[in-house]
Amino acid sequence: MDEQTELGSASRADGSWSDDARLKRVDAVVVILGCTLAATTYRMQQQRLLDVLNRSFVANSYRIGREFVPLTEVEAFFSTGEKETLVSTHVNKSSILFVAERSGGRPDRNGVPEAEATLLRAKKALPARVDIPPYILLGKMYAELQQGLVHVIDGEDVFLPMTDVFISPPLPTGEWKFSFVAINKHQIVRVEESLEVPKILVPPVRKARRRKPKAAVPISSSIELPGVGTDRLVVSRDPESF
Repeated sequence: MDEQTELGSASRADGSWSDDARLKRVDAVVVILGCTLAATTYRMQQQRLLDVLNRSFVANSYRIGREFVPLTEVEAFFSTGEKETLVSTHVNKSSILFVAERSGGRPDRNGVPEAEATLLRAKKALPARVDIPPYILLGKMYAELQQGLVHVIDGEDVFLPMTDVFISPPLPTGEWKFSFVAINKHQIVRVEESLEVPKILVPPVRKARRRKPKAAVPISSSIELPGVGTDRLVVSRDPESF
């Protein structure tokens, strides 16, 4: 069975929500503690990635993404240096540190209805430094014209937009610069307005190790006396669009 067939089988097992023609693919990097997932996620035609993270979407009458973000075509980079390829996985939103968008996260402005486009409000950019251990993010956050950073972080949305982002240290994928990142504010340790100039980093070349498949437990043909067994426990953008 090839990868495409496996992906289709996984989608059908999830109720065929991914067959909706209005779904758009988003190439993204999802960062959780101890693991970085380079994968494809999804949004509806008139949604942004940010909208999906803060709410959800409906595909083929299924409500998707209330608490978990669906990912397919996943490359998982672990903090141990190991790497694993997965057909699909679902990540709890509360465990996400931030999501970095590679491409496809915002709808084409030409596809936004005129009535909706008139509701877009101009916002001002705030240079900011965000501390989300083990990462430091430098970039621009956005506030209403008469507001400041304190209003942004105390708003209703959990995931906050940041543009022109520099990440230190570089991600396990080797990437450290993104045009857009959605930050989980519940994972922020400290945030402040900052004019700090990001250092141009040269990410180290890391050789990922493939995770070894778990070895099958050997079946012993000998008879063991009670209490002498050998069993072990196996643990197995545009500013106005924000």
